[in-house]
Amino acid sequence: MVSSFNIWHLVIILVGIAAFVLFIAALVSIARAPRASTGEKVIWIVVVLILPLLGSIVWFAVGRRFATAGDPPAPV
Repeated sequence: MVSSFNIWHLVIILVGIAAFVLFIAALVSIARAPRASTGEKVIWIVVVLILPLLGSIVWFAVGRRFATAGDPPAPV
């Protein structure tokens, strides 16, 4: 039995693509966070890798705010 492609298939594909883009954007944002220490970045990356969708959402909702607040750290 062959099923036809319908609107729900398209919705599922678009949601999957959006989740993947959010995942990649979160990883890039974590890597480029100026105020986050290396340890904080590693922890956030592990969280996003273990829980891709939820971790990415939490990063953009909470983590990014703290990791980018204020001036960048002084060079060591």
